[in-house]
Amino acid sequence: MRNPLKLRQLQYFVAVSEELSFRRAADRLFITQPPLSRQIKMLEDSLGTRLFERNRQGVRLTDAGSRFLLDARSLIRESEQVFGRFQPPQAPARTELNVGITSVIDTGLFAWLESAFVKRFPGTRVTVKRQHSSQCIRDLNRGNLDVAVIGLPSHAEGLTTEHLCDDPMVACIPAGHTAAKKRQVSVLDLAHDKFFWFDRKLNPAYYNHCEKLFERWGFRPERTPEPSDHHVLLGLIADGQGVALIPKSLKAITRKGVLYKNLEEGEQLCIKLGVAYRVGEISPPIAALVSLLKEQFKPPG
Repeated sequence: MRNPLKLRQLQYFVAVSEELSFRRAADRLFITQPPLSRQIKMLEDSLGTRLFERNRQGVRLTDAGSRFLLDARSLIRESEQVFGRFQPPQAPARTELNVGITSVIDTGLFAWLESAFVKRFPGTRVTVKRQHSSQCIRDLNRGNLDVAVIGLPSHAEGLTTEHLCDDPMVACIPAGHTAAKKRQVSVLDLAHDKFFWFDRKLNPAYYNHCEKLFERWGFRPERTPEPSDHHVLLGLIADGQGVALIPKSLKAITRKGVLYKNLEEGEQLCIKLGVAYRVGEISPPIAALVSLLKEQFKPPG
């Protein structure tokens, strides 16, 4: 018996069909290419036919893939309609949304969220939890959160993730640092300092992304665990005990004896922020919250 079709596989297939690139589709879905390729292979095995031709020129749909694309889009639309209209009879109105926001960034960026949302849904209250992206993802999958703003890339398979904005990294150095008078620094200016850096388990995907860049640049400083409390981190840096890279949004938190410097490599190290929610669970309040976030961070013009 062939394996039944899965909604996630259909979504992945549509993404590859539209991008005609496994790399671009993986970026769009905020996953890596291996799990994307596996899911497409499983889908092809279930259907008993090849959906894509892959060669040096790129990726293209087979004739079967072109026919199946119409069916896949139709099935996704139907599933969304089913989820949208399926409500238990006389179910109580939703009165609260639980939202997680990654602790990597300045939560002041979201101070407007609750009041703006209440104007659209007066009967719904927003409760915000600040925690690491990995915990946000676990809580989403467990049903403890309805929506989360997480750092990307993250391992968020099974969740719908939409890009919001980018937060470039900046260097955080003591006032007496040798690079203190520079307007802009390179990570290599910090190579001989003790380097505060986060634990891989907090966001394996982003950690691996940075490791590849560090290796390419030859950036191999002495590392020390980054304190979970940002104010403690700033205190240690002010005391001359090390340097760090932090999201630009956290420059709003000032500390005497600490300087922030734009990085030459800042855009490459930027933290991409995305809004995540469970596949198929797009109730009107969740849809409104996601829409608010996307409107707030929409690029000007």
